Amino acid sequence: METEKFVEKLLNEGLELLSSEKKQKQKKGFATLRAAFGLGSMTAAYYEGICYKNGIGTYQSDEQAFERFEMAADAVPKAMFELGLCYVHGIGTEQNLEKAFACFSDAAQSGLPEAQYELGVCYRCGEGTEQDIKTALYWYEKAANQGYLGAYQNMGVIYQHGLGDVPVDYSKAFDCFRKAAEEESSDAFFSVGNCYLNGLGVDKNEKEAADWFKKAAEIGESDSMFRLAWMYQEGIGVEQNDELSAEYLYKSAEAGWEPAIRIIKGEN
Repeated sequence: METEKFVEKLLNEGLELLSSEKKQKQKKGFATLRAAFGLGSMTAAYYEGICYKNGIGTYQSDEQAFERFEMAADAVPKAMFELGLCYVHGIGTEQNLEKAFACFSDAAQSGLPEAQYELGVCYRCGEGTEQDIKTALYWYEKAANQGYLGAYQNMGVIYQHGLGDVPVDYSKAFDCFRKAAEEESSDAFFSVGNCYLNGLGVDKNEKEAADWFKKAAEIGESDSMFRLAWMYQEGIGVEQNDELSAEYLYKSAEAGWEPAIRIIKGEN
């Protein structure tokens, strides 16, 4: 019991030091975590992995991060989740989507919302497992119900397009996009704007559409910039303005949106 209290004390001290902006304190924090790890703390091993992953308090090393996450995975769900990300992206190890799926599944069963979201992605895309849209939707809902707002965006796409055996439901899709937009997501802002522009699950409102596209454009969403270029050119939802139309068209091209690039090159 005394050892457990001491380990907890070391963990708390280490994490507090690591949160400092001063490099020396961060190094001391990492050393404190190492002491906790030396006493058998798998939570400390997980946080060491995070330190190696981000180069906080120590040097950056994908291999060392992977090693720590693998060591702590069976005891710490967040470590299991991080291990899954390593396998997905080939960070510190070879890419292995089947192992990533197994890690996300394990962490999701423990109730970790970010793992539930990633498990949904695996089922939706057929990565490491057979594609199953309904099961993807199930895990997205699990994550969303725990406040993981990004899951709502993917749920909205499934309902809007009727993916798999899920029936098209524009109203549900719009509700999902609106909830996803609470996270200040450019994709969600665009999706809400698109619903207003086309009257999908909500009354058509071109001015409201333009407002949402502007929000998305402000944080770099290239398709929204392209839509705004068209809307300013035609005076749809906004006052007609050739100068702003050209500005948004060039911004969209600079952001890599192919239709805008083709127009500027005269290919359309």
